[in-house]
Amino acid sequence: MIPGALPSPITSNYPLGDPNESFDLYSGILAASDGATSVNVDGTVRWDWLPTPRITYAFSTDDPKTNAWDLGENIEASVPDGEPLVPGGTEITAAREAQSAGNLSVEGRLVPTVRGNTSDVRRVTFLLPNVPQVNGEWIRGFGHSWNGRWILEAGDWQFIIDERHDRVPVRSRLRRSGGYAFTHVGEFTRKDGAAMPEDEISNVFHLLRCVFSFAFGRAISPALASGYDSNEVLTWLDWRVFHIAPWQPASQIIDETGIADLKQLFSGFGSLWSDQFARDLLSNAVSYYLECNDMNPLHLAASAGQAGLELLAYERLVEEQQVFTSAQYKPRKAHENISALLASYGISDALPSGLANLCGAAGSVNPPCGTGPEIITRMRNGVIHPSRKKPKFNTSQWLEAWELVSSYLILSILGRVSFNGRYRDPVNPQRHSGAVTKVPWAP
Repeated sequence: MIPGALPSPITSNYPLGDPNESFDLYSGILAASDGATSVNVDGTVRWDWLPTPRITYAFSTDDPKTNAWDLGENIEASVPDGEPLVPGGTEITAAREAQSAGNLSVEGRLVPTVRGNTSDVRRVTFLLPNVPQVNGEWIRGFGHSWNGRWILEAGDWQFIIDERHDRVPVRSRLRRSGGYAFTHVGEFTRKDGAAMPEDEISNVFHLLRCVFSFAFGRAISPALASGYDSNEVLTWLDWRVFHIAPWQPASQIIDETGIADLKQLFSGFGSLWSDQFARDLLSNAVSYYLECNDMNPLHLAASAGQAGLELLAYERLVEEQQVFTSAQYKPRKAHENISALLASYGISDALPSGLANLCGAAGSVNPPCGTGPEIITRMRNGVIHPSRKKPKFNTSQWLEAWELVSSYLILSILGRVSFNGRYRDPVNPQRHSGAVTKVPWAP
């Protein structure tokens, strides 16, 4: 393809910035109150990364009404209705520098804020933080080209997500310093071009949080959404902040080479997202997976993975396939139900021979454990129901138990969304890019 024919990246309303670098969202009139007295002041609203992602306000004032304010109490500030929806950028920086100083200076966290309305919003843009690299289609801007575009579909929606052009140095700084940075700019629309009410937009962001957190092994939430109407006029801003995990090594499911797998995963989640029961099930399963993927401490991480498997086993065997009634299911042993869950997807419950330490643990207990689910359940029960008489396990055994329960949980979630692609398996000792495994039920 001729470089000049490549599409340009999506434009962000806000500066992407360096890792952990704050930036202004707004400068102008703020409505400030101590709960008893309210005043209008000149102030700013700011995105801050540290110590955790948040949106803050700051103002200075000489208004005598504020002389009695107790700064130890909760001072709240908000942007009044009717103020223009000014996006971030150089205009705000200039306005901030012109802000008048006063005798009273106050800083605090902005209450969760949504501005404008979604009565005719047809396109929504957003930023994604701390997302690993997955090579996609080529785009061109800032004097060079890079393969950073993802084109995704889910349910009634279609998405374009572009990785920032300076992805290499930004991730290098993140690996050194930790913390946070916006790595991608995205947008979504309905496939039929219709307007999207605010509850539908929130539902899409819930989908984005769920899929990307699962795919990349850490809590990832879209932020700083902007809504545009049918005339491409900015009419809505979302300044709410959801949980974002700091950059740290994480076991991820989608490989750097796995754009086709990411597309399929996204579509699989999206096909179920209109069903509230399935949506809640997947959200809870992913939450268990994120707890499992936090390896410190190992025994609690593995126990969280076991809980996620029990959640999925009940839904699969009782609700979806109706293999058992609820009354029949409850007396069964947990490891039997997990084995039945795995079998329903064609997943072997045999202990992998490569997990030598875990195989040793399974053979050393009395009675010996014959399957993977049985040994991880035995180990988990020792944590949840402790006893001086129960066997103890060493770190190497717990590490391999964590690898196996993580693998089971990943596969069970992938099976639930009918994923037929490749994934990175925690049991696979190969960790390099391209070391992926096909799901066992794939044709």
